[in-house]
Amino acid sequence: MHAVNKCLTLPNLISFARICFIPPFVICLIQVQHHNFYRYIALGVLVAIGLSDVLDGYLARKRGQITTFGKYLDPTADKLLLLIACFLLSSDKLWSGPRFPVWVLVVIVSREMFFSLGMLAVFVSIKRKIKWQPNKLGKLTTFLQLMAIIAVLLGNHISVNTLAVLWCVVVAVTLLSAVNYTYLCVRQL
Repeated sequence: MHAVNKCLTLPNLISFARICFIPPFVICLIQVQHHNFYRYIALGVLVAIGLSDVLDGYLARKRGQITTFGKYLDPTADKLLLLIACFLLSSDKLWSGPRFPVWVLVVIVSREMFFSLGMLAVFVSIKRKIKWQPNKLGKLTTFLQLMAIIAVLLGNHISVNTLAVLWCVVVAVTLLSAVNYTYLCVRQL
């Protein structure tokens, strides 16, 4: 019973709520092709999700409620949102307006798969946990990916050249982050 209570901290509940807000976000994205005002509702939901991410981290540190469960739940919520948004915003069947280029999507998805599968392979092969802590570069990567999603949502107000520059920056930082995490992981072997 005590372990369950430790998992049900306010920061963890906020992280879980972020996951629960992904389906309404997806519904809004899909509806944009029928009614453009859904674009702004989706943007509002995305901003609320982003702010709740900041809030749950702040509360976890401030209240001393950093839990092992939360260390997995928080990045899982981030990755789910980012990957689902990138997939939907790159689809010509679901999204009208400027789309996320497939090459950007491939880099983002590849980084997440590489990182997740790499951690699993290391754990299975050496039977030991690797200390993984989000660092500033990883947080910057997530922030820039989120900004790219917001830029695509606002694509009807942003020039294609601006979007292209942002996508190049996102790809460069995402690749740099993958190299950085690989280096940090290999150092622990």
